[in-house]
Amino acid sequence: MNHSFLVLGLVFCVTAVGQNTQAPAEAAPTPPVRSTNVPEIRPYEKVITSEAKSDPGIFLVHRVKEKIYYEMPKAELGKDFLWVSQIRKTTQGVGYGGQMLDNRVVRWERHGSRVLLRGVSYDIVADPKLAIAQAVQAANNNSILMAFQIEALGADESPVIDVTRLFTTEVPEFSARARLRARGFDASRSFVERLKSFPSNINVQVNHTFTSPIEALPTGPPQPAVPVGTEAMRPGTATVLMHYSMVKLPEEPMKPRLADYRVGLFSVQQQDYGVEEHRAPKRTYITRWRLEKKNPEAPLSQPVKRIEYYVDPATPAKWVPYVKRGIESWQKPFEAAGFRNAIVAKDAPSVTEDPEWSPEDARYSVVRWLPSTVENARGPHVHDPRTGEILESDIMMYHNVMNLLRTWYFTQVGPLDRRARTLPLPDELMGELIEYVTAHEVGHTLGFQHNMKSSSTYSFDKLRDPAWLKKMSHTPSIMDYSRFNYVAQPEDNIDVRDLIPRIGPYDEYAVMWAYKPIAGAVTPDDEKKTLDQWARMQDDTPWLRFSTRKAMGSDPGDQTEAVGDSDPVAATRLGLKNLERVMNMLIPATSTRAGEPFEDLEEFYTEHWASGRGR
Repeated sequence: MNHSFLVLGLVFCVTAVGQNTQAPAEAAPTPPVRSTNVPEIRPYEKVITSEAKSDPGIFLVHRVKEKIYYEMPKAELGKDFLWVSQIRKTTQGVGYGGQMLDNRVVRWERHGSRVLLRGVSYDIVADPKLAIAQAVQAANNNSILMAFQIEALGADESPVIDVTRLFTTEVPEFSARARLRARGFDASRSFVERLKSFPSNINVQVNHTFTSPIEALPTGPPQPAVPVGTEAMRPGTATVLMHYSMVKLPEEPMKPRLADYRVGLFSVQQQDYGVEEHRAPKRTYITRWRLEKKNPEAPLSQPVKRIEYYVDPATPAKWVPYVKRGIESWQKPFEAAGFRNAIVAKDAPSVTEDPEWSPEDARYSVVRWLPSTVENARGPHVHDPRTGEILESDIMMYHNVMNLLRTWYFTQVGPLDRRARTLPLPDELMGELIEYVTAHEVGHTLGFQHNMKSSSTYSFDKLRDPAWLKKMSHTPSIMDYSRFNYVAQPEDNIDVRDLIPRIGPYDEYAVMWAYKPIAGAVTPDDEKKTLDQWARMQDDTPWLRFSTRKAMGSDPGDQTEAVGDSDPVAATRLGLKNLERVMNMLIPATSTRAGEPFEDLEEFYTEHWASGRGR
């Protein structure tokens, strides 16, 4: 029937055409007149005048009064850049300065008398040498984010374009509107504050002003609290300082490493239509830094380029040494992968030493210290979506994470550490706790997920063994949510330094699996056999195993806030004994001066009660 329908349709079409050819000819409609008023490319000196303030770098950047021009070397056209958007200064109640907004791959392309800024996606791929790559390209056309008229041509025909409106108008892909939950954008109150061109990136800071109508106050019962991360700007006006860093991606992409669900790393995923299979498989690559040996033949070698973390100059001075120790505690695991001094902590340069240094610069990884009452810390990273190569990271240490640490430590192991029996905690102890949190967040920025199974892989009796704890810690991974060893008892005489989680055997194993070079491997598939052999080391060594909250329910050992595997009832009983001891410590530790409220007592008692219920 379908075939007949098509035949009849063709006959009808032929007949209709024949009838139209016999009808009186009608005047063809006049085609629309195309505008020939295309702005001419002007002489260079008419655009980049003597008033220009120029800054050389990956592009030659010019500022002429309020206009911003990019002069683009022809060699950089068509290359991939990563556009990193951050909110450097926010409005009250919405997020925190220094937080990541978004990042995406962009590409500048010349098209006649214009330059196009395109967004590039690597979600679906195919080897460009294969025929199917044409179909993949047709199904994945790169969006034009903005088009610019070429104003002039510089040396070697380098196009010069006016990019002012890229920063002073709202580009949806780079806008903070959704984060602020704003209604409008006011270009008249938005302007470029600062820009700087570097050898591999350009940084621009822009004030963006958003609006939200002032509505009548709500009536009726109180509304539930807004979840963190979904706060809205206050009604009226909000100005945020945006920081955009456009970083050139490596022209020679890093060789990626295929992911394995048995080892917990973050990953990027691509639908690969160029694989020799009777389907289009998803290729998943781990995220990791590009580490290469200076001496490939040496079992232990310095890397060609180290992983460097700067400590935010806003960090309270007394905590800086502990933050550095937390960063460099990962040096030993990298030795298991064959790298010496692979990761280092550095002080941020002063304004005198480097006036252009900025913690928002996408070339630098920084442990940020933020004035926030949020009791948390975060370790995100920016990576190349083509290969999973980690390019930089900004760890967020919220100031009040210290409040979380003091309540946790006091209620979980206070009876085991005399230093915790009075408040405030001594600086040495708080510094050790900050070191622990820093090391955990650095682990995320090295590519590692939480490993919630880890703490359940040690037998219960080991948690009270001083020799075992000194060597192995009470959890095999600092990426677990094990917290502190509440199972240990005062009579066990545990060294107080062994009550706090530290980098353990799983962490060393995971670093080895992710970063150790595999001799002779040219492609990711060449590594699969060796990676599988390494993953099977878990068969005989339980504390090398991985699982996380996504698997909750399928693995009873995948728990948070727990310690030990063989006897959870006995572990809970010992934890409750410590809580009973804490009960006698509460009032002496939180005693206040006459006339002052009992805020600490209330907070610690609430945490104490929650800890008992949680066990």
